[in-house]
Amino acid sequence: MRKMAILVLAVCLALVNIAPSPAHANNGETKALWVWDFYEAASDSNKITQLLQFLKEHDINLLFIGTRKTLEDQPATYEELIRRAHEDGIRVFALVGRANWALETHHREALQELRQVLSFNTSHPDNNFDGIQFDIEPHTLPEYLTKRGSVCYQYIQVLKKIANEIASSDDQLEFNAAIPWWYASGQNPVIVETGGQKKPLSYFVLDIVDTVSIMAYRDTADKQIRATLLETDYAAKLGKKIYIGAETNSPNGGTIPSEITYYNKGLDYMNQQLNTVTEFYADHNGFGGIAIHDYPALKELAEDH
Repeated sequence: MRKMAILVLAVCLALVNIAPSPAHANNGETKALWVWDFYEAASDSNKITQLLQFLKEHDINLLFIGTRKTLEDQPATYEELIRRAHEDGIRVFALVGRANWALETHHREALQELRQVLSFNTSHPDNNFDGIQFDIEPHTLPEYLTKRGSVCYQYIQVLKKIANEIASSDDQLEFNAAIPWWYASGQNPVIVETGGQKKPLSYFVLDIVDTVSIMAYRDTADKQIRATLLETDYAAKLGKKIYIGAETNSPNGGTIPSEITYYNKGLDYMNQQLNTVTEFYADHNGFGGIAIHDYPALKELAEDH
C-alpha cells in the first residue's frame, strides 16, 4: 500500500508545473556540486571568481572540491576559495576517492588524504573545510567479483577508521560518503553480513558516516525517488541526511548510458525533475538536498541553455 501511495505521489509531482530554473534547495536544504579538477576550476583568483559566480547563479550552497594530490601544493589558494565561498554562504567539502582504498592494503592512503585535510583545518582555523567526501566504490574492483563479502567488509572497516580519526581529532568535519543507488534497492541488492547484522551495504555505510551522497543517476524524478527511498528512510531513523545525486555528463556507451544522465534533456527539464525530487522529500527527515555531477558538464548544459 505504501509503495502504491509513493508511486502515485511521485507521478502527481511530476505533473505539477514547477518553475524549472533554477533547481533549488528549500527550507535550508542543500544543493551541492561535484568539482573534481581543482586546477581546472579553482587554481587562481580568476577561476575562483568564475566558479563562485556559477555556484550563485545556480543556487548551489555546497561545493565538493577535489583535494587529492593538490591540497599540499596550493594551501593558500584553497584558503582563498574557502574564505570567499563562506562569505557567499557556501560550504566547502574536500573531495577524494579511489576504489582500491576499500582494500585493507590501501587503507593508509585513504587515511593520509584525511590527515591532509585535518592538518589544513588546524593550520587555517578561520577558513577550513566544512566536511570531506570519500568516493570509494568497491564494486568497481576486480576482487569484488570473486570476493564480494571480503571486499565489502574491508570497505566498512576503512569507513570506520576514517570516522574514528575524525572523532578523535575534535574537528567538526562532516564525513560524507558517495555510494551508488543500487546497494539497497537494485535488482540484486548488496546484502552484507557482519558483526551479527545482515542488511544492505548502504545501511552499514549510513551507520558510520554523517551523511551520504547517493549517486541516483537517472533521468526522471520518479526514478530518482524510487532509487533513494530505502536509504532516505533509514537515514531518518538514524537522524542523518541523504544528498540525492544527478548526472549531467554526456552519454558514453556502457559507461554512461543515456538513461542515467540529464545531458540530452536540457537544463530546464533537469531543474524541473530535481525540483520534483525536492518537493517529494520536502518533509522527510532523512532528506538533506540534491547534488549535481559535475562542474564542467553542468557548465556545458547551462551554456546550451
